[in-house]
Amino acid sequence: MCEPAWRRVRLADHPRYLDQVAIWHHRECLRQGLQSRQQTRRERLLKHLNHLTSVPQTWLALKPSSAELIGCVSVVSYHLGAQPGTPQADTPLWLSNLYVAPEWRQQGVASGLITGVKQFARELSMPELWLTATDQSDFYSRRGWRLVRQAKLGGRWVSVMSHSLVDAP
Repeated sequence: MCEPAWRRVRLADHPRYLDQVAIWHHRECLRQGLQSRQQTRRERLLKHLNHLTSVPQTWLALKPSSAELIGCVSVVSYHLGAQPGTPQADTPLWLSNLYVAPEWRQQGVASGLITGVKQFARELSMPELWLTATDQSDFYSRRGWRLVRQAKLGGRWVSVMSHSLVDAP
């Protein structure tokens, strides 16, 4: 039997990767023209090391043979404020900080990570997920996300998109 190319795990179960994820988040924020501090990213990620049904939550993509970190994705709720918790169904959840190492792109890692976030949100009985995209709107559109509006975030225009979790893959 062939070993899968990668596996999805929770950051909470593998906190040794926290610093690398913080670096990726920080670099992506800077790439998108947003203000960022690596230490602030790390401090925020510490809140992702909580209970199985709490938000915020981060998942990692790891190469099974070497446990090499190859990607990550988070789900957050801006309505819960700074405290982790289990959101109510009317509290929007946001897919955030999707990142795949360049050498692993175009291999289904991002789609697999997104599928995991959808599964988690469905387990919480959430009706939909939201995200903002600067330069990857087409990627999300091809995966069933719909453009809701354009908005300014950090002085830059972004696409605000949603994905229904009711009777959707």
